[in-house]
Order: sequence, then structure tokens, then C-alpha cells
Amino acid sequence: MPQTFYIESDEEIISVIGRLRKSSAEENVFVFPKRALVLQSIINLRLFQREAEKLGKKIIIVSQDEVGKMLAEKAGIETESYSEDFSKKTPHLELTAQEENAPVQSIAKPVAPGTLRSDAIGSSNFYATEAAPQISRESLRAAELSVSSLRVRNATPPKLISLNSKRFEGVGIAPQAIRTPVQAPAPAIVPVPSLPSARSFTVESKSTSQGQRDERLKNFYGNVRKAAVVAVLKQDPGQRGAVPITGKKAHKIFFLLGGISLLSLVGVTLFLFLPKAEIQVTPYAITQTMEAEMDGRSDISASGDGTLSVRMLEKEKEVTLTFATTGKSGGTNQKARGTVVIENNYSTDAQPLVATTRLETADGKLFRLVSGVVVPGMTNTGGKKEPGAIEASVMADQAGPEYNIDATTFTIPGFKGGPKYAAFSARSAKAMIGGGSGGLSDVAVVAKVDLETAEREAKEKAKEDFLGEMRSDLLPDEKVLDEEVEVALLAPATLPSVGTVANTFDYKATFKVRVFIFSEKAVKERVEAMSEKNLEGMKFKPVSSDITYSDSVPNFSDGTLRLKAHALLAMESDIDRDKLRGALLGKSEDGIKQVLESFPEVKKIKVVFHPQLFMKSIPSSSDRVFVLLEPGEKME
Repeated sequence: MPQTFYIESDEEIISVIGRLRKSSAEENVFVFPKRALVLQSIINLRLFQREAEKLGKKIIIVSQDEVGKMLAEKAGIETESYSEDFSKKTPHLELTAQEENAPVQSIAKPVAPGTLRSDAIGSSNFYATEAAPQISRESLRAAELSVSSLRVRNATPPKLISLNSKRFEGVGIAPQAIRTPVQAPAPAIVPVPSLPSARSFTVESKSTSQGQRDERLKNFYGNVRKAAVVAVLKQDPGQRGAVPITGKKAHKIFFLLGGISLLSLVGVTLFLFLPKAEIQVTPYAITQTMEAEMDGRSDISASGDGTLSVRMLEKEKEVTLTFATTGKSGGTNQKARGTVVIENNYSTDAQPLVATTRLETADGKLFRLVSGVVVPGMTNTGGKKEPGAIEASVMADQAGPEYNIDATTFTIPGFKGGPKYAAFSARSAKAMIGGGSGGLSDVAVVAKVDLETAEREAKEKAKEDFLGEMRSDLLPDEKVLDEEVEVALLAPATLPSVGTVANTFDYKATFKVRVFIFSEKAVKERVEAMSEKNLEGMKFKPVSSDITYSDSVPNFSDGTLRLKAHALLAMESDIDRDKLRGALLGKSEDGIKQVLESFPEVKKIKVVFHPQLFMKSIPSSSDRVFVLLEPGEKME
């Protein structure tokens, strides 16, 4: 069965928790009046709920205080509203704060006349000064015999108009007297006497007028309404319904929105239709040609004496090309010619072979070296011996078509009888050609012009490859002079001799390529600084330039470059647009003509008005005037 406790409005949280600890029931109902001290603090309510959880008890708060109930629910406490049904079903019995089996000291204590009673807080009799009626001697004597830990709140609960109505009005016993325990003379259990009901009347002070009572009732219901409004505002916006806006408040909001819309419309209108002017100014244009020479050095980063900072880039490029022979050899009884590869499998020492050294085929045909060669010695690569080899030109010892043999192997008869005979050998990769027995015949041979052409084209190939790789690494404003690239042969290439019978030959060589790189932006700045700025009483400024280079002299050995630049400058008269706009503000057509007399650098001017209707002069506000510089036109 739940235990019910009635709490005074000024009772502290410690006292309320003490009552909870003394209760033996698992479910406890605490009835609070409006504006009770405990219900005003969320901290008090959380302490109350935490203590109930520790004791394993359930607490329910009953009150008409909407704000207090809302705080209790946030603290996790179940709440109920005080109603007539609650007053009927509640037993209105409450445990005293004394220890179990402690004797009752007293059941009643007189209340002095005019004393304010806490149980009357929130009721219409809060200010009543009527003294509590006296308790009869028989009733007091019967109560003194009781040792029960229960005390009477109102065994027959009256129909209370509100939670703050007096609980004991008309009973004749003051609440303070009932709550004060007295000592019983001897342990005994007697029935609790029934007390009269306070259902049908309310005690008021005789001095309280009807007007004062009405005023208090008005204040009371006004406070109830405020509390209800606060509770609604503190609800979740999703839980409470939309509050309709009506009356004067709605008119104010509508007027405010209308005013904002009107101001926005006026602002847009002013921006679009306020007068403004666009002034298109055309300057004079001239062209100027000039030549400039400047020195560049690769060992400086910057210089104030006019010397340019340049950098030198160099790389080694290997080139292999195949060329067709253009030489022709005509005559009778031609000897067959061709090329062979001679190998040295004898030792790591090189072996020189003089011109006319004989090479013999397996069937006894002899060929001789056209020129002397040196056969390289053997090499050791990864533990494996490789023979030394060299290519050489050979010619048949005798004329005749029978020497036009296919690819084959050769021995060197001069080494016969010694260990070198088996260790040296030669082989041809192509057939021998040119052998004949009579009549005229044309045979392709290597000409001198073929060797010169091969070297020239190999250098050009090395230069192109170098520039292609280098340009991808240039900065945006850097430039290189293609005609001033140096290509030098590092070592002589191995070439066939002039007159060698062959349709084609290979050219393989390594070149060293070097070039200077400089900043063209720096060159343009120096050229523009050297240009003439004042012509015919007007000041001009360069707007673009076209620069070419010729006859430059690079010196790669000391890292210097003599640069010659030819410049074509496009220049326009220099117009101070801010000064011109300030002079034209507020001017009409005649005023504009007078202003232009002070600006000889302006060739012509055009004013475009927005809007074009009803405007005859430039606006006086600089924020409404815009000056645009048009491309220059040549002086007449």
C-alpha cells in the first residue's frame, strides 16, 4: 500500500528525504503545495530521486504547481495532478518522524491567535487571523494513551477545492498540534478518534473584507495562468502545437514584413535606375624600334650594372646513323671488296695487323686488308672470357667474278705454324661484291662527301635531341638561342676509308652539346627602360614588345654571352584615369570639351549614360562613373 506524505511549502529537502528514509512502503506519494521550496530547484529534485533509487523505493509527486511538476519530470520523478479522485483514494495517513515504538508526547498544541499557518499557503485564507479552536480535555486524554506511529491527517478526507486548501479547517485542531508527538504514560494501542470533516466550510478572518478576498483570488488565478504559460513555453517545440498569431501581434508582423519587402524593392530600383556613366577613353598609339646590346654572365645571380644573369647547360649525346654511299668506281677487271670482323681469342693483349695482311677462305681464295688495324685483346666479363673484335675492309687479291663470294670465315696465313693461327679468325657478314673479268662496271664505294655528310647530320641530330630534352625543363620566361648551340665531337668516329666498296655504312659518335639560357622578361624590362618616353609633349608607356636576336656571341670557355636584341615596341600615351574621372564629374558636353584641353594625351572620349533617357551630364558621384581604357589609335 503506498504511503502518503504532505509537505509544507517551506520544508527543506533534508526533511523530505528524512521522511522517505523512515517510510517502510515501497511506493511513496509526496503531496506538495504550490510554490513549495523543494519544487523550485532541479538540484533538490535530483537529490530526492537519487536517494529514492538508493533506497529502492518509488516516489510520486502530486501537486498543482505546473512548473514544479515539469522540473520533477526532468529529474526523472513521476508526477500526478491533484484532483478530487486523488483526495478520495488517498488514505491520508502519514508516518511520524520519530523512531519506531517511540511514545507519543502530545497530540495537540494550541496555536496563538493571528499565527500564519503553512498549510494555508496558496488558499484564500492565507491571511486569516482566526485563532485555532481549543481541543477538548477528553480528546486530549484519549490521544495520550496512543503509542501508534500513525497520525491523523483527515481519516475521512474532505472534498478539497484545491491542494492548498486548509486540511484542518473546522476541525478545531491546529496542524502544529497534531504533528507534535507527546509522551504516553504507558504502552497501549487505542483506536484513533475520528475528526470532524472540513468539507462544508472555510474559516476566514472577520476583519477580512469581501473586496480584499476578491483581490487575493484575482492574484491567485493570475499566478496560475502565468505558471501554465511558462510550462507551455518550456515544452519541446515538437510536442506543443503551433500558437496562432492573431490580433495586434499579427498586424505588427505583417507590417514589418511588408516594410522589409518595400525597402528591398526600393534598393533594387535605386541600383538599377540611378544614373551612371561609362567613359570610354582612347589614347594615342605609336611604334618604336630600337637595338640593345647587353652582356650576360653565368657566374652571377643578379647585378645592378646592367649585366644579365645567364646559366650554361651542357650534355653528352651519343648518335648512331646509317648512310648510303654515293661514290662510284668504274674500270676493268675489278677486284671484289667487302668487310670482315677479325676476332682475337689468343690473349688480352692487342694485336696490330698491317695493311695488305692476307685473309684466306677455306677454298683458298685470298683477300687483303685495305688498311692497317689493331685487334683488341680478350676481356673478362662476369667470369667469362670474351674475344676482342674489330671490323675491317678487305679487297680480293685477284680480279674476277669468282671472288664475289657469300658470307664466310677466314684464317690468317701469316700466323700458320704458331699458336695464333687457330686463335685469330675473321668472318664476313655480307657477300663480297665488285669482282669482274672484263668490260666496264660501276661499283658503289664510300666517297669523301659521304663521310662529311655523315658527320654534319650526326651533329644536327645531337643538337635536336639536346634541345628537345632541354626545353621541357625551361621556366616560362626563359629563352635559349637555337643558333648559338655548340656541338663538339668528343672522340673521332670509326669510319670506312674513302673508296671502300659498300652500299651503306654506319656512323657512330659522341658529342658534347652546350648552350646559354637567359630570362627574356629581364631583357624586355631593360629594353623598355631604354625606350623614349616623352614625345611631342606627351608621356608614353610601352604596352607590348617584340624582340629578336642576331649576331650574339657566346663564349662557353669563360661562361659569358654577348647578346644583341632588336626590339619593336608598341607604346600608348599614359593617361591618369583617376585624375581624368575626377575632372569629368558633373560635367556636361561643353564641360567635357574644356576638361580635354588639360589632357592632351587623350585622343578621343565617349560617354555612355545608363539610363540614356533624360541624362545630359556626367553624375557627380565617383561611385557612379566608370573609366574604361580603349586600345590606342595612331597619331595622324
